[in-house]
Amino acid sequence: MTEPLDPLLDLSPEALAATLIDRAQISAHLVRLQAAGGALLAGQPGGDFVLEELARLAAAQDRLAQQHRAAALTRAERLRIDPLRHIPPERLAAARAPALVPEAGPAVMDAADPAFAGHGWYAPETTPAGALRWAGMARCATLALPALGGGALRVALSLRAPYGLAVDLAAHDWFLDGVRLDLVAVGGDGASAVAEAAITLPEHPPGSRVTLLWCGPAAEDPASGPRRDTRCLGLALHWARIERA
Repeated sequence: MTEPLDPLLDLSPEALAATLIDRAQISAHLVRLQAAGGALLAGQPGGDFVLEELARLAAAQDRLAQQHRAAALTRAERLRIDPLRHIPPERLAAARAPALVPEAGPAVMDAADPAFAGHGWYAPETTPAGALRWAGMARCATLALPALGGGALRVALSLRAPYGLAVDLAAHDWFLDGVRLDLVAVGGDGASAVAEAAITLPEHPPGSRVTLLWCGPAAEDPASGPRRDTRCLGLALHWARIERA
């Protein structure tokens, strides 16, 4: 009644399903035709062949009618039938990927780190106390830090004042994603200081960054002569650390 599967047939899931559905439709039409007019063709030369060809034509007509109905569907109807077909591949890949987890921390950004990303800083310099970057190249300076998922965080900064001045935390403003940091000195020797602040941020998705912002006065070199530094410098940053509180 039906032909065996061709050994060279495309056996991909989509092609195989289409072939099996097509042959099931032919079989259904063949049973219907045999019940309706099989007795008239019984014993006639080529009777079985005629019935099978009529069944094939009926199945082909069914396919054309189905394709016509599918072409006439609106986008909303297509989404109700099979929404996965209309989801962009990149979104499907992202949905199938393992869920991202916020960094555990602590995360430390050194002034000489190649991953240092910010604006308003001079190039990194090497000093006996370690690498540093001076602020003051612009009115404000920024630095991107891992968000660690947000929530209760603690920020620590290693700072140095220019030209032998003392670090005056009250004269400078620091913000993390727009929230002011109330820095408290926990170490230092006057010209340098390590300061910390606790802060609570909204929840952030894994992999996101927050922006550390410095705003404050800059100073000029009081020295004179050919070795005088012509830059106007704010505070210098040795490193910044962010961790969950």
